[in-house]
Amino acid sequence: MQFLLKYITKPLLFLIIIFFLLLKNSFGQSLHKTDSLLTELNKTVHDTTKIKILFELGNQFLSGPSDSLLLYYRTALKIAEKNISSIKHKQERKNIKTVETYKRQTARAIIEIGIEYFFRSDYSKALNYFFKALAICEELNDISLISECYSEIGIVYKNQGKYDLALEYNEKALSGAKQTGDISWVAVCYANNGTIYLKKGYFTLALEYYLKALKTFEELGHERRICVCYLNIGKIYSEQHDFNKALEYYNKALQIAYKTKDKVSETESYLNIGKVYSGMKEYSLARSYFNQSINLYEESGYRHEMDECYKNIGLTYKMEKDYDKATEYYYKALQISRQEVDKPGMAESLGYIADVFFLKHNYPKALEMAKQSLEIAKETENLQALKNAYEFLSEIYEGQNNTGKALHYYKLYSDIKDSLFSEGKYKAIREIETKFETEKKEQQLALLTEKNEVQMLKISRRNQLILALVIFFTLIVLMVYLFYRNKRLQAKHKTIQLEQQLLRSQMNPHFIFNSLIAIQSYIYKKDLIEAGDYLAKFANLVRLILENSRSEFILFEKEVNTLELYFELQLLRFENKFTYTIEIDKNLETGNISIPPMLSQPIIENAIEHGLRHKKQGGFIHIRFDKKDDSILFKVEDNGVGRLKASEFKKLKNNKSIAISIIKERLAILSKKFKKKFNMEIADLKDNTGTPSGTKVTFSMPYILKKG
Repeated sequence: MQFLLKYITKPLLFLIIIFFLLLKNSFGQSLHKTDSLLTELNKTVHDTTKIKILFELGNQFLSGPSDSLLLYYRTALKIAEKNISSIKHKQERKNIKTVETYKRQTARAIIEIGIEYFFRSDYSKALNYFFKALAICEELNDISLISECYSEIGIVYKNQGKYDLALEYNEKALSGAKQTGDISWVAVCYANNGTIYLKKGYFTLALEYYLKALKTFEELGHERRICVCYLNIGKIYSEQHDFNKALEYYNKALQIAYKTKDKVSETESYLNIGKVYSGMKEYSLARSYFNQSINLYEESGYRHEMDECYKNIGLTYKMEKDYDKATEYYYKALQISRQEVDKPGMAESLGYIADVFFLKHNYPKALEMAKQSLEIAKETENLQALKNAYEFLSEIYEGQNNTGKALHYYKLYSDIKDSLFSEGKYKAIREIETKFETEKKEQQLALLTEKNEVQMLKISRRNQLILALVIFFTLIVLMVYLFYRNKRLQAKHKTIQLEQQLLRSQMNPHFIFNSLIAIQSYIYKKDLIEAGDYLAKFANLVRLILENSRSEFILFEKEVNTLELYFELQLLRFENKFTYTIEIDKNLETGNISIPPMLSQPIIENAIEHGLRHKKQGGFIHIRFDKKDDSILFKVEDNGVGRLKASEFKKLKNNKSIAISIIKERLAILSKKFKKKFNMEIADLKDNTGTPSGTKVTFSMPYILKKG
């Protein structure tokens, strides 16, 4: 926002800040992009880039009338004009393209500001901006932008009911579109011509242009524009009272509107479907569609067609002879038409009000309204509005027994009616559509035939390709199979190696030798019973280690039994220099779960050999098994000298322990094989003074039911 301070006044800045605060509270998520663009704007140095960002900011507010949109485009306009002014006196060749760039950006900003005023129904301001942009585009000789300006001017004239001027400018736009070769823009111009002819009541010409546009939009896959064409073609059939055909097109449009989330087309679809049901005398159903349309118009903030909803609701009440209700809705429609400066809408509303006064036998008031309707209809050259005005005047004069004038206006009404609704014209409309559909089917058939021929040529090649692919993929599958089989064999070999290394570490010669020396001392002391008891425990431990080494998992109880035997022999070796405890969580199903064997023995050996060995007394090892969710936590904690001090002792003795790395590799293999987390963490324990006071090793493994 800081950047904009240079281009806006203080009162306007205050209003903008209030606007953003309110908007941010309501639409915080939608402002995320706006905030990021504002941040980018403040960082940008080059004015051309600033203008592009301001255009993007303006585009964030295209969904409805917006002061923010005007702010951003006007700021962009000021920057562009400032740069043009500052370099126009320079004659260097290098500045020519820069000036052209700024002029194009100026024209774009002016066009967008004009469009915003158009949507506010301020047609005078909109035209001023479009003509100003046109002058710049003509100076640049930019055919594409010139064509766009002509189109926007034509649309304004169409909404003012100045259909001849609208056609003149749209034809210029069409000519420019053809020069640029932009088929999408050509189709848009065709559709605009169709709309002008529809407003004038020239349904045959309108259909021709809509079908031309539709063909291109279908080829390009422009669903939203296809939707608009369907809506307008539906209007042509509705005006001809072919309600089933009209309903077919409106429902097609509605489905596309749902799919593309196009609220404008959805709103118009409801309005037009309501008109069809009104024509079919299903007035209650018609009103439900009109009310849906009104709700969507109110949500969007646009009111251009809301008067149509009110007029048509009024018509349904008129047909049900509820004239007061009808008048209420006609006046609502007239009020909106006047606010929007929609002259065709004003003419139509005044005519309908005249009709109600006529039905209530208030002929003077009816005549006053009908004359106003006729005057505006003549200004707009709208045949439909003229037809209605002549009909109302004929009926009113007949009601006043003024036969001459009644006949005069009836003839005028009849002439226009015949030109609009003659059987020949309706037949021509159906013929145009039939021709379009026939050409479309022939084109599809020709395309299908061509595709079949190409397909036949491809079949033999495809068969050869399939055979080659089968052979190729067979080789690939075979190679993949051999690769993975080799990987499995390598993994199996690695596992065996680890188990052997682990077994060797557990069958440590020092441990065996020292255990046997300790047992021997009992024999020398002639304590044969104690010696025999320990010898049996030693033999049992060796047997369990050898048995367990053959299995990936063993019963939990078996592992605990192995640990207890191991501790008893270590206590014998070290003459009860330390104590140990084994705690088991009561939630563990000890007789029904399995764990990998021999995980903790190397850890316990390290704790004893390198941690507790150097303590004179009071050494302990605490082992605990816990259940946590779907995992088993297995903790080994000692109060030895700590890893740092132990590593110093090992260096003095030139010892190197590989047990930890073997365990880590083993856990990694188990995790990969069983797709579950097997983990080991080692933590150094310290006392209150920060002195190392032991080590804690925690194993985490999945809770696995009986496998051993």
